[in-house]
Amino acid sequence: KICDLSGWKVGTDKFQQTNELFITIWRRLQDEGDENNDGKISIDEWLQMWQNFNEQCIKQSKKDNEEPPERKLPEWLEQYIEYKFNLYDRTGDGKVDAEEFEYVLSDFGVPPKDARCAFLMFSCNNTKKVDLDYFKELCIDYYRSDDISALGNFITGKLDFND
Repeated sequence: KICDLSGWKVGTDKFQQTNELFITIWRRLQDEGDENNDGKISIDEWLQMWQNFNEQCIKQSKKDNEEPPERKLPEWLEQYIEYKFNLYDRTGDGKVDAEEFEYVLSDFGVPPKDARCAFLMFSCNNTKKVDLDYFKELCIDYYRSDDISALGNFITGKLDFND
């Protein structure tokens, strides 16, 4: 479906790369999260996977004196984030603008007004360039932060978190 939304036809390089990426991501996700090997990842398995990952990060950062553990992501998720950035960056210029963000999210049912508001929030009223490095920071906030006001919480275009 993602390839269809992006206009990538079966057999094209983009289609093939995306298909291979998602197969790789799913295999890694299964390796880390599918504890009972049923081909699915339950809510409990998902939560346990993140708990295990967090514990590994804490141990590793204490050992290596590296970046804070809450700023790390699993490798499969880093690959997904890079893919997601490239999906948003429709023009391929290395940054995402409000129009690109709105266009992509419209394919996922996000109202244009919500997408624009979310973009304004995480781009700090268009003062912050949304390049890959900044997008990764936002994604780290989205996936790892407990702060409900973290700017990364808006990368999906969702503005209301009460449901």
